[in-house]
Amino acid sequence: MKKTKIALVAFTLLITSCIEEYKIQEMVPFESPDIVIQGRITSGSESVFYLSKTQPIGSEEPPESILNAEITILGQNGYESPKATFDIEEDCYIINTQDLPDNTLYAVLIKAEGETYQSDFQELFITPSIESVSYKEREDGISIHVTSYGDEGNSPYYLWAYGEDWEFHAPDNINGLKGIPVYSKEIYNLPFLDENGNNPYLYCWGHNGSKHINIYNTTTLTENTAKEVELFRIPIDDVRISYIYSILVKQYSLSPEGYQYYSLIKKYSEESSGLFTPIPGEVKGNISCISNPDIKVLGYVLASTCQTKRIYIYESDFKQICSEYDSGCISAGWGDNFFNLNKIYTEGVIAMTYNGELSPFLNPNLTETIFYTRECIDCRAVEGSTKKRPDFWPN
Repeated sequence: MKKTKIALVAFTLLITSCIEEYKIQEMVPFESPDIVIQGRITSGSESVFYLSKTQPIGSEEPPESILNAEITILGQNGYESPKATFDIEEDCYIINTQDLPDNTLYAVLIKAEGETYQSDFQELFITPSIESVSYKEREDGISIHVTSYGDEGNSPYYLWAYGEDWEFHAPDNINGLKGIPVYSKEIYNLPFLDENGNNPYLYCWGHNGSKHINIYNTTTLTENTAKEVELFRIPIDDVRISYIYSILVKQYSLSPEGYQYYSLIKKYSEESSGLFTPIPGEVKGNISCISNPDIKVLGYVLASTCQTKRIYIYESDFKQICSEYDSGCISAGWGDNFFNLNKIYTEGVIAMTYNGELSPFLNPNLTETIFYTRECIDCRAVEGSTKKRPDFWPN
């Protein structure tokens, strides 16, 4: 029996004008693809492309990105873009197409691992502006919403991508404490307090790309209006809304065929409840391998102008909820109960003293010693955290 392959559909995603309903077609199963190509040709923003190999079912490893590909955008009028560069942090190829003109048809040409792939030529759909990005407080967290007003000249098919950034803090500010930091009973090799006696690891930031396929159509409405469409929700105990949260929403217009493609992928990715989704059937994309027709390709490249809007949400802005984020921090002094202290030692400890003695492990009689798990005073203990402050950050 052949080993079925699977594809990653948590594409960090991307997203048009007849006002008549476009019906989604049913699918017939087919053999899984050899390569997944996903992307967007965009005017008003950068064009982005994702290339990956499919993985066997049951594999715990994410699909392997294809590196060293050569990617250019072609215009039917003879235009050819600069070659794409690979962004390691975002795991994608990027071309600066901020000023891409909309007076011709475009396709993407990809040369990877000895083969050549090309998308169909298509027009750039004009995307209406985003009216607002907002949030609603709920008992269990918040939800993020987008509103856009299109007209009869715009496509009724929308796709939204987004980038999330957030600032969070270690719960205990150890400014002013002295002594040598100890972690897991070994010296914690850090200049832990800076020259001003402050903890340089009190503040960190995190970043996410799109985790959902967010599409919408207005074909059944009297107006081409996407009003307060919910994109996703953030739980009340999530680190993202523990201090300052920001989201940049990118809005794209889709062709009817593009909307059909993403609808089918969305349906089966949600039914699979995971990042790795069995290929559902004959999902017709708009990319093919022109050097070898036997190579099976899954994917879609849209062509659209891009509209963006960013908002900031402060934890202090919430009126009905309070963040319940729990870092897992445990702290105790010698006078606290033995259970807490023992748990700290078991899980790893950072010890700081007020009086400047070197190590509390050498002198357990130091009554002014406080013991912390790393989560208490080092924000980098949170997975995916970074000390790199975004250039656009408000404080």
